[in-house]
Amino acid sequence: MVREARASKGVARTGCDGVWIGRGVVRPPSCGCVVGARERAVVRSSSERASAPGFIRASSSSRRDALATIASLLCAPSLSSLFPAVALADELGILDIRRGELKAVLSTLEKSDNKDELALAEKNLLETQIKAYEINEKFVSRTRQGVVDGSRNFLQHAVLEVKDLDKSVKFWTQGLGMKVNRTRGNQAFVSFGPETLTAADGGKFALELVENPSTTQDNSGQFFQFALSNSLRVNRVANSGGDITFGFGYFEITAPDGYKVVVYIENRRDPFDLVGVYVNDVDAAAKYYERVFGMAADRSYGDKEVGRFEPARIKGSVLMTYGAADENTGILLVPKSSSKEASSVQSIKIAVLDKDVNERKEKLVAAGLTPKFTGEVPGTGGTKVSLAVPREGVPLVFVDYNDFEREQPKPAVLTIGEEIQAYVAMAKDDEN
Repeated sequence: MVREARASKGVARTGCDGVWIGRGVVRPPSCGCVVGARERAVVRSSSERASAPGFIRASSSSRRDALATIASLLCAPSLSSLFPAVALADELGILDIRRGELKAVLSTLEKSDNKDELALAEKNLLETQIKAYEINEKFVSRTRQGVVDGSRNFLQHAVLEVKDLDKSVKFWTQGLGMKVNRTRGNQAFVSFGPETLTAADGGKFALELVENPSTTQDNSGQFFQFALSNSLRVNRVANSGGDITFGFGYFEITAPDGYKVVVYIENRRDPFDLVGVYVNDVDAAAKYYERVFGMAADRSYGDKEVGRFEPARIKGSVLMTYGAADENTGILLVPKSSSKEASSVQSIKIAVLDKDVNERKEKLVAAGLTPKFTGEVPGTGGTKVSLAVPREGVPLVFVDYNDFEREQPKPAVLTIGEEIQAYVAMAKDDEN
């Protein structure tokens, strides 16, 4: 296979496959590969893509150093004895648990006079995670308060129709690293973390996959863009049913059922960057979303220059958001420029958290848009929604916030040791 690696600093060598540890990529000590801070790869043919290990990039230096040391765990016969035991209370969230683990590690370091290299590495890893969770906790706290008091909304998930739920879940989870957060009948919700706005690591945008074996709809009217923090495993994408159609600096992928996916490497609060939808008149659609749905428009989005490792901005596109673009998933209104795009229509809906859907119905009617449906959705235990279909663009489903939280499962929390063990197991599975 032909690959080209670029590094802005450090050394990049790409002779073997990477191993995921946490959100970083490190090597077993026997491998000898050194990972630079900006390593990239180019995959040039479909046959090469199917077997390509992919490309990798390390994260911040502190996290990278910690993970490099913890990589030695791959050679350990047992991981359970290497981490201090921390009692997990059912009521504790991930931030409390990580703080407890850090306290135990600091105790270990004190006893070793700060000479325990593994404990030092774990300390760095825990401190990095805690900092990220503290930042995210502030975001979900103010977002939750805004939704509850009616001062803001939150773009929460997209609804996709799929032929085979199992095959679709396999692609989004094994191929792109999402997790199944909850299920409902013939539906599964996948995301990069908890959806709830009550968890320190929550507020993650989800995909609601709805199985319909007889569907024949065209799914080319939109695309999904992700910013993965460290890497995309090309072999996993191929093995989970994805078809990589472009791989220079960033990736374009066709998912099962024909959905289009764009992946680049960057750190975001939520890796789910945006949902792109093709429209005939971007300016008119943007004004409509502003006036009727109360979204903010970034009209300069399509004109901004980006680096070679980010997806090229589409001239004339406008980014619509509820809140800061770097913290929230957005809707990108993209001008139709080809004959294929001209005939495409949106085949998805996007859910928006709202204080009260009955009040929302009144606001929509006052703005000149009568919702297609307002009331309880069957099979949800009473979740109330209001479906708004604009003249052009993607339909929005406003969801009662209290009903949404009622449907949320308690987030599963792994200890730091269990988290590393899970990634080590995944790495071993890749080797088989």
